[in-house]
Amino acid sequence: MDKNRIKWSLRGMLALIIALTVVVPASVWAAAGDVISIEIPGSSPRKMNVGETTSYQVLATVEGADHKQDVTGGVTWSTSNTAVVTITKGKVKAIAAGEATIVAQVSGVKAQVVVQVQDKIKSIKASPNAYTFVKGNEGTLPKVSITRANGKEEEVTSDIVWTVSSNLAVIENGKIKGVTPGKVILQGKYGSTLVKVPITVTDIISKIEVKPATIQLTIKKSTPLKVMGAYSSGKTVNLSRSVIWTSSNPGVAAVKNGTVKGLSEGQATLTGTYQGQTVTAVVNVVPTLQKLIMGQKSLVLSPQSSWALGVMAQYDTGKTLMVTGGAVWSSSKPNVATVTNGRIVAVAKGKTSITAKWGNKKVTIPVTVK
Repeated sequence: MDKNRIKWSLRGMLALIIALTVVVPASVWAAAGDVISIEIPGSSPRKMNVGETTSYQVLATVEGADHKQDVTGGVTWSTSNTAVVTITKGKVKAIAAGEATIVAQVSGVKAQVVVQVQDKIKSIKASPNAYTFVKGNEGTLPKVSITRANGKEEEVTSDIVWTVSSNLAVIENGKIKGVTPGKVILQGKYGSTLVKVPITVTDIISKIEVKPATIQLTIKKSTPLKVMGAYSSGKTVNLSRSVIWTSSNPGVAAVKNGTVKGLSEGQATLTGTYQGQTVTAVVNVVPTLQKLIMGQKSLVLSPQSSWALGVMAQYDTGKTLMVTGGAVWSSSKPNVATVTNGRIVAVAKGKTSITAKWGNKKVTIPVTVK
């Protein structure tokens, strides 16, 4: 080989070594030092549910390094109880309820974490399970409980991590606040288990109105209360199931889920509230008319004679009421006999029928003039 070529090759290698020495930071070389200690970040014990999997990170303090280094990829793992948890390539899987210790080892240095495995979660629920907020208003985050496969119930509210599906609502200082009108989902996470709570953010209502404002009901009958609201923009919305109602006389009329029910005879005033707006409706509860009873079942009169009949209304409550003056009277043959306010006057010989009608009922008797 040409001596000059060898000389230039040696010079090139020397230059490369000098360049590497200048460019590569000293910390890289320090990273090749001995591992002093390792740790698995996070608290101990760790809680898991049967069937869940998770991975742990391992950080090492290395001689000569100015910061802790991630050595997870080079860890040798072991578990004290494979019936409770298994670990493969750093991935821990919960097998059965119980407790096990996971050990990480790097270059002869160890760290460990205790894992507590609980029975699988069968269900999770939030209370309340839905919200409706006026824009700008806020409420406390829901309480959350779980039921495990063994039937045991636990409150886990303090362990829930909450998020919202959009910026229509925000979580601030442990409360949920409506920001912009619309629908958003509040999502709570407990381990790998999720609970979702729908939230409706509404605009500010300027007026509400109930129709009809006066209602008549019979006992045990119900009717829905229709309430319409108007926003400042003029847009209307049905608030029938959103208004909170109270009754001045709950023994007469009661309201539930926007429906009023007659319970006993009398009158009650219903007061509904929504967003600080109030509306009222008057409910009259009346008994059901069962039948009309005439004072006579039949009459026989002579021409030019008269007879005063009375008619009584009978209700489902057992109550009776004389309604003679309020009834509508008629004769099928006025040329035989006439009737006015229950007073029958015989005109000529023959037969006729006298009828009294009141409310939705009527009663008829035969009258013979001879």
